[in-house]
Amino acid sequence: MTNNSPNTWQHLSSDWINWADRLAPAAEKINRHMIEAADLDTLARLRGDAPLDVLDLASGVGEPAFSFARALAAPTGETKTGGGAANDAGPANINDVSANTPHASGHVTASDIVPEMCDGLTARAKEEGIANISVIPADMENLPFSDQSFDVVSCRFGVMFCNEPDRALRESHRVLRPGGRAVYMVWAPMVDNPLFAAMDAVLGNILGIGFGQAGLDPFSFGNIDQSMDRMETAGFTGITATTHSPAGRIPEKVPFWKPQMDMLFGNVLRDASDMDRGAIDAAMFETLSPYIEDGHFQVPICFHVLSGKRA
Repeated sequence: MTNNSPNTWQHLSSDWINWADRLAPAAEKINRHMIEAADLDTLARLRGDAPLDVLDLASGVGEPAFSFARALAAPTGETKTGGGAANDAGPANINDVSANTPHASGHVTASDIVPEMCDGLTARAKEEGIANISVIPADMENLPFSDQSFDVVSCRFGVMFCNEPDRALRESHRVLRPGGRAVYMVWAPMVDNPLFAAMDAVLGNILGIGFGQAGLDPFSFGNIDQSMDRMETAGFTGITATTHSPAGRIPEKVPFWKPQMDMLFGNVLRDASDMDRGAIDAAMFETLSPYIEDGHFQVPICFHVLSGKRA
């Protein structure tokens, strides 16, 4: 099993579709860090307020492609032209990320190596009325786009699963226009992510499979200095990195680990017995119980946001 094999993720596409809508509010919160790093307003000004073209890689069933599309879409009934209409429209809707990018408009091309993911994304975009988005199956290590086709390339928790991540970085650089920016959200080391550490240990003990046995390495970009060096080698300049460690507040009776576990190991869990699944939930609760406070789990996640420009 290879990290970026379409078959690997094809077997998980139903799990991603199943959880997508329920995870969307949390996804929107962390996606804002990517939108901030992309600096869409500044880029729009450099382009003379021309519409921006964004390419999202490994989009899964919609994130962060939907967040970028919303950031580049005018609020209903308004036209985004240099920020005037948006700025004069009264108080901003805090749920509308476009309110934070008054000068930027544009279109998002969402992509994923798995056609079933793209189908799910297309259906969700239609349901949510997101019009400024198109979807195409694509391998980020061999992008089907001409040189200098996009102003922004984004990728959330995807590049680390490539067979050749450095080739994927070079491809992102290739399709960027001069002055354009690539933004990657990547996991910090497993030691800083107790949910994943618990998942790896518990599944290893009960089912004999963890990240290594599944051919997955979510933390290969965890060393921030090495990751910045990789971006520089790929040709990027002006590279920046920020680290974020949010912690949710989830009632202790909620098995909050299920979404991530299903989306990474769903093909294995579907074959597990009811007894094993019960044992997994019990072990996850016990392992993460030190993070319970006032009847709520408060388990931090830790990730980096890397950004670089094409000169």
